[in-house]
Amino acid sequence: MCCLRLPTPRTLARYRLTPDRYRELRVKQEGVCAICGKGTWNRPLVIDHDHVCCLGRNKRRTCGVCVRGLLCPGCNGCLGEFELWGRLPGLNDGGQWEAAARTYLDRAGCDPTAPHRRHVLADHHRANTATWPRPCGCFLCAPVSPGPSARAAARKTAPLPGS
Repeated sequence: MCCLRLPTPRTLARYRLTPDRYRELRVKQEGVCAICGKGTWNRPLVIDHDHVCCLGRNKRRTCGVCVRGLLCPGCNGCLGEFELWGRLPGLNDGGQWEAAARTYLDRAGCDPTAPHRRHVLADHHRANTATWPRPCGCFLCAPVSPGPSARAAARKTAPLPGS
């Protein structure tokens, strides 16, 4: 079982969820993450939504229809990378997490390999990272990836805005 606290009213409003709808989602998932099956003990599960659905709209609110389920913070972050890159490099679990994530996305009607989704998410990622003080360094932003050590060196030497 997970934390029984609700997200803040502001968070619920962002996803156009009522407290009762959040509780309904939590009960439907038996109080655990929809991907890994683990609960969070000290904070509410994260509300996951389809980023492609509401991309052109106000960043502060979704339509509410695109809410897919509740995830633990770890799976929420990994799912974003999985949808963006189509894989999770470095995850050493024999493909179990990716299989569970694909099942979750299939149930929600999302195909992470669909070309239009990948293009929309990649454009969204580039727009978000364009405001970062240092270069992102992922293979989408720097297609010719020189490797982790060169990327780390580039981050250290990249000037901050205004300097």
